Amino acid sequence: MFYRIFAIMFFLLAGSAVMLSAGQRMQIPATSPQILFMGRTDHSKPDCVTFDWPGVVIDAFFTGSSVDVVIKGRARFDVYINESHIGVIESPGTKATVPVTHGLPASGGKRLRLAKRSESTTEPISLYGFTLDSGSLLLPIPEMQKQKHKMLFIGDSYTAGFANEYSGRECSVDAADSIIFTCTNANLSFGPLAAKQFDAQYHLLAISGKGLVRNYNGIDKGKELPAYIDRTLLTSINNGSSGYTWKNDRWKADVIVTCIGINDFQADPPYADPETFDKAYNALIQKLRTTHPGAKIICCATKVWPTDALIGAVKRVLTRQLACGHKDIRYFEYSTANGALYGHPSLDDHRNIADQLIPIIREMTGWR
Repeated sequence: MFYRIFAIMFFLLAGSAVMLSAGQRMQIPATSPQILFMGRTDHSKPDCVTFDWPGVVIDAFFTGSSVDVVIKGRARFDVYINESHIGVIESPGTKATVPVTHGLPASGGKRLRLAKRSESTTEPISLYGFTLDSGSLLLPIPEMQKQKHKMLFIGDSYTAGFANEYSGRECSVDAADSIIFTCTNANLSFGPLAAKQFDAQYHLLAISGKGLVRNYNGIDKGKELPAYIDRTLLTSINNGSSGYTWKNDRWKADVIVTCIGINDFQADPPYADPETFDKAYNALIQKLRTTHPGAKIICCATKVWPTDALIGAVKRVLTRQLACGHKDIRYFEYSTANGALYGHPSLDDHRNIADQLIPIIREMTGWR
């Protein structure tokens, strides 16, 4: 009955958003107001919605027994129907219609959620829309399903869930790219796991290999993580595109978790200069306070081989922040077994980080 009521509302208020196609399937454009996006997305094009950050989530409610997605750009997505994980789909590089799920019960409404697992650094993903059974409907998203709390996670490969589903530290060179693509799951990284505990929206601003003032092994100088933070599309920097500046007034976080600095002190020296690192970290915190006023900030640190310098660096920053009278900030230190590829956190590691982070968030916010 609930979905029938919304179906009637849909015909009265938003019937023009759904059109009958030549193949007798309903075409749902990605620009339909009935589709909810979580994460940074570009809506400037008339025929598609574009995105590339990991962890972007697409939500829709529909009737019928099947749904396909029309998409361009190589990525992998977890598929959920009514909160149950039913599998993974992979979009090819070229524009294509990709089957999402078929054979569902024809009656009643279903909630579809596509959650982007993989990282995208060379080209964005373009969502053109969905196709449904003939006579099916896209339903308005109920207000009760819209999450109120908002969390922002800023970091590198740890935050992006790099190869966290892979069960070994090493692999052959020929298999590396495939393993990283298939076994990276941002949705099971510690950020989304912690956000789920509070039924919170979240944005992941995470790129593997990036540092605060120095990237891994000193590569891509001038393209450290702060250069990407203001971008709607991170690939706009990597492929030389102009524009795509994210407007922070569209989405303001209540809690910000910074997990930056691992790559600043890893691989071959020279490592990040301590004074430069401290200055950049304090500047980042001030920037976050300006763009997300009132947000609680949690700064993370962990042991980094071979220098183990990150913990001391983040503690110095926190000491200065607290000495200046800031009460909106906390320090969080965690440890990991790092049994996944190239010594990255495994699924168990991410769960353990989230379990330790959740009480800190609860204490700072009062959220249950």
